[in-house]
Amino acid sequence: MQVLRIDYQHYFPEEIFDSLEELRLWLCSYHDADWNGVDDNDNDIDIFTLTLDEICDYGEWGYKIINKNKAEK
Repeated sequence: MQVLRIDYQHYFPEEIFDSLEELRLWLCSYHDADWNGVDDNDNDIDIFTLTLDEICDYGEWGYKIINKNKAEK
């Protein structure tokens, strides 16, 4: 499976990742510098604990699962 990253702010071009986890880790690394999430008790939340959908919502990203033949075009 391959995953197409979509940037809804149109800053980055679309990019293909080999897995959902690879995309999640890239997004977490990218947003690590500007992340300041806290829980209900005001404790810091590690950005790397976010799900792919949570980090996509935070940074206005999307993704689409594509097959290998489409990715090569």
